[in-house]
Amino acid sequence: MIESDPQLHSTFFLPEHLWLEESFNQLEKSFNADKLPHGLLLVAPHLSGKSLFASSLAKSLLCEQSGETLSRACGQCKSCLLVDARSHPDLSQIDCLFDNKGKQKKSIGIDQVRQLTNKLVEKPQLGGWRVAVIMSVEKLTRGAFNALLKTLEEPGDKTLLLLLANSLQQVPATIRSRCQLQRLKLTEQNIMPWLTQSANCDESDANNALQNCDFAPFAALDYLTNDTGKTYQALNQALDKILTNDLTAEAFLTEFSDLEDTLWKQIAKYFQNVQLSVLEFKQDNYQKVPIKAASELYSLLVEYNRAQSAGSNLQTNLQLEAILIQWFEIGRKIVHYSNR
Repeated sequence: MIESDPQLHSTFFLPEHLWLEESFNQLEKSFNADKLPHGLLLVAPHLSGKSLFASSLAKSLLCEQSGETLSRACGQCKSCLLVDARSHPDLSQIDCLFDNKGKQKKSIGIDQVRQLTNKLVEKPQLGGWRVAVIMSVEKLTRGAFNALLKTLEEPGDKTLLLLLANSLQQVPATIRSRCQLQRLKLTEQNIMPWLTQSANCDESDANNALQNCDFAPFAALDYLTNDTGKTYQALNQALDKILTNDLTAEAFLTEFSDLEDTLWKQIAKYFQNVQLSVLEFKQDNYQKVPIKAASELYSLLVEYNRAQSAGSNLQTNLQLEAILIQWFEIGRKIVHYSNR
């Protein structure tokens, strides 16, 4: 998928990527009016197309045909070819590095930011714009954030720092205040035509995928065309098994350990549906779950998720296991009183 690649993709977004087209047009107007900010904070869910948008914007800024107006990159000039070859001297990108075992680290260090800022004080080698893209800006260490502040305050002429983030809450206020916030136009109207055609599905299935994937288009496509949807269905069924005491919390976490960051969100979605089912008195697996218990569990998930988004170092597995054990105990009481 596009955002899993540690390198900037050189492919320009397609005309049918309407959610990217609309945001690009907005920045095009700002550029043409000489109001393009030096710091741009792009916030959108994982696999929504942020890196594709970043490479497209960078390519257009660096394109020799752009001149005083911003438009789609020509793809033929020397600058565009250098971007395609990932060797443009005035385009920089930093992301989490990989360790000796080939595993990507979880943070972006201060040395990486210092190398970037040192490069940005130099004159552009091709005499045009300089573009720096920071992937997953929320993964910067505190020292890296501080090292970035001065560059955001004094970036230099014709310099754009493009910061990508999955969640605004994880970006420090000192960074947010120095950037213009940009969000992708992730609406059903913008996504549905592309998604139904790409996945060869109807609007009902596409809408269900979007709901399960936080309206991230490429995540929804993966949900529909690969095994992701089946995995989430299996996860919900496993959570049901915990309620019926047919599965332990520990066994559940072992079975779905590969989901990592998305596991927390999917469990939250599950308990949100449980709460709604209980409140609306639906005749399903949760009709005997006490309303108070369902609300408390969902509130815990929301609280922990908020803390995690704000950068808290919660021990995720321990927190999840505690919640799932409560779910198991609720089920045990239901089974006990049902058999009396």
